[in-house]
Amino acid sequence: MAKSLGQLNRDIRRKVQSVARHAAVEAMNDLAERGPNWSGEFRNSWVADAPGSGLGKKANYPYRISDVGKLKDTIGAVSQKTKIRVYNTTNYALIAQDLEEGKFRPEGPRKGSIVKKGLRSVNEAEEGVRGDIGPGAGNSISTAQLDWFLTYIDGGGLQKALERGVKIGFKRET
Repeated sequence: MAKSLGQLNRDIRRKVQSVARHAAVEAMNDLAERGPNWSGEFRNSWVADAPGSGLGKKANYPYRISDVGKLKDTIGAVSQKTKIRVYNTTNYALIAQDLEEGKFRPEGPRKGSIVKKGLRSVNEAEEGVRGDIGPGAGNSISTAQLDWFLTYIDGGGLQKALERGVKIGFKRET
């Protein structure tokens, strides 16, 4: 039996919302993989809020669709410009994203891989940009490239995550 036009429209709205949720998961996992990872706290602090539907759930990397709240499938909810807002909840997120200067005092064992080792351009008492490590003998270590966040946003990484989310969202039922 054929679906009514109303049911077909609702199915399309559900699919649009599913695509948004899957795109958020893809972006959160990309951000966790590309960002600095000293203790694991920053990597495990990405959330996806859905304006009008609630705050994102605290979860750990790797993120799954169940970590992103379900979106309403009303016409108004689907029409919202911002469906999901992905951000990091650590109090040092702007520093870790190289958007703000800060001091660097790593604590505990390092979990992430070293991407750069050398001499920091500022001493430990001064503030500087997280990944600003130059060549030469030095003990400074970075677990993410300098400007990794902006490179991800502006360099096509986010776009690719959104495209993957669209493909996954259209293939799956949730």
